[in-house]
Amino acid sequence: MTSVVLSTFDPKCVRAQGYPISRWYVIPITSRVASWLKSTWIRPTHVTILGALFGLSAIGLLLVSPTAGSAAAAFILAAWFMDRTDGVLARLQNSVSPFGAWLDANVDEFHDIAWHTAMACAAAAVTGSESPWFLLVGFLAGKYLFMNGVAEERALSREAEDGQNMAKTSGLNHWIRTVYHLPGNADVRLHLLVIALLLGLPMVELAFVAFYYNFRWILRIGLTARRLEGCR
Repeated sequence: MTSVVLSTFDPKCVRAQGYPISRWYVIPITSRVASWLKSTWIRPTHVTILGALFGLSAIGLLLVSPTAGSAAAAFILAAWFMDRTDGVLARLQNSVSPFGAWLDANVDEFHDIAWHTAMACAAAAVTGSESPWFLLVGFLAGKYLFMNGVAEERALSREAEDGQNMAKTSGLNHWIRTVYHLPGNADVRLHLLVIALLLGLPMVELAFVAFYYNFRWILRIGLTARRLEGCR
C-alpha cells in the first residue's frame, strides 16, 4: 500500500497553504529539481546535508563579517531550497525513512537557533549594544515554553489541536486564527529573517519573534486550562 502511494506521488501536491510564500517561487523549482534527481545517485540525505552546509555558511559569514547580511540571506534561502527539496525527493525515490525525517527536523531546529544567534552576534557587533542578546534569550525562552506547552497539552489531552480547531472555525474567526498563527509558520518566519538581513534590521526581527512566542505561550495558559478542563 505504501509503495503504491509513494510511486504515484506528484511533486505539485506540495504547493499547499503550508508554504504561503515559497509556493510562488521555491516549491515549483524544488519540484522540478527533485524530479530531475529522482533517477540519479543523489539521495535525500545528501540534499539535507548540503542544506546544512549552506546554513553553516550563513552562520559563519555573519560571525566573520557582521555587515554581510545580504550574502547570509542568500545562503539561508539556499538552505531553505534544499530543505524543501529533500522531502519531495524522498517520496519520488520511495526512500522515506524515520531517520531522514528526524535528521531534517533537527537540521531545521538547529538552523532556527543558530541563525538567530549569529544574527544577534552580528547586531551586537554593529550596534555595540547588549540588547540583541536579551532579545535572543527572549526568543529562545518563549519558543521553548510555547513548544513544550503544546507537546505536554497534546500528550495529556491526546487531541490534535490545530487540525480540529481550524476545521471548526469559519468566517471572521477563521481569518483571525490564520493571522494569529501565520508568524509561527516556518516559511513565513524564514522570509522575515531574510528580509531583516537584506534591510539591515536584525533587531526588529529578533524583537518580533521574542514578543510573538512569549505572547503565544502566555495566552495559551488560559486556552490550555479551558481545553484540558473540557476533556475531564
